[in-house]
Amino acid sequence: MRISEIVKTLLYGENGYYMRHVKIGKRGDFFTAPHTSPLFGYTVASFLKREGVRLFVEVGGGEGYLMEDILNFSDLVGAIYEISPKLKEIQRERLSKFKDRFLQIDDLIEADAYVLNEVIDALPFNRFVFRDGRWWEVIFENGKWELVEGEPKIRLTPFEGFIYDETEGLEEFLEGILRKTDRVLIFDYGYDEEEFPIFAPEGTMSGYKEHRVYYGLDALREEVDITHFPNFTRIKEFAESKGFYVKEYLPQSEFLLKYGILEIFSSLSDEEKARLSGGLKTLLFLFKNHRVMYLEKTRP
Repeated sequence: MRISEIVKTLLYGENGYYMRHVKIGKRGDFFTAPHTSPLFGYTVASFLKREGVRLFVEVGGGEGYLMEDILNFSDLVGAIYEISPKLKEIQRERLSKFKDRFLQIDDLIEADAYVLNEVIDALPFNRFVFRDGRWWEVIFENGKWELVEGEPKIRLTPFEGFIYDETEGLEEFLEGILRKTDRVLIFDYGYDEEEFPIFAPEGTMSGYKEHRVYYGLDALREEVDITHFPNFTRIKEFAESKGFYVKEYLPQSEFLLKYGILEIFSSLSDEEKARLSGGLKTLLFLFKNHRVMYLEKTRP
């Protein structure tokens, strides 16, 4: 059995983590930027407005915090495409106040922009090891881990013992989105292809449970958030093959600064500043591996 099949079952199967057990936030298993401060969503809203967006779709909306902050800060219309029954219910309750400015969708729709916040890292993936001068894929067979012939979609020259975790079905996932929009805004942790041997020579597979971290194959457990680092080079090249270009690609903190988080913070009341100052610092200094890629369709 390939690791991607195991991950898919553990995360998205009938009793999978995201289907029944997901817990996000400081008291949950992990937290994301929207849980840290509404300033993240305010800045995203400002950016989308600046880009001329009216209707946007968020893929995998979590507990609805990002959507709530964007709609609170702007007059945008938002939709969430979500497959988790548990999260759908939480989103429905949290966002009911927005009535005609929010909708839940079961299929991808035409929209001005799509927003993906820590979505690609949650896709299934496979593990490859470079050993004895060749690539091998790690699989689970006959009750144990084994190596079989297999090669990842990377072009770098590996070294002995290098481990690479590769997103399964990335192109198919992205293609469905790129068909429906001219703009895609991606927030996620990850590396460029040539960075993996430097920063992640032992692979990036990990799992989170109540903020405890499990590394490597030990992450493949029930009721655990299993994740990996996406390859941004692969995302860029596929998007370009579909007529998109990278309009922005930079660390998340730099994106927030460039598009006005400090100006937004300065415009708040003294009471709001006192309440949000801690979250502002966390957004700018904690999410060090997070990057932002903004794709826009090339116009003739």
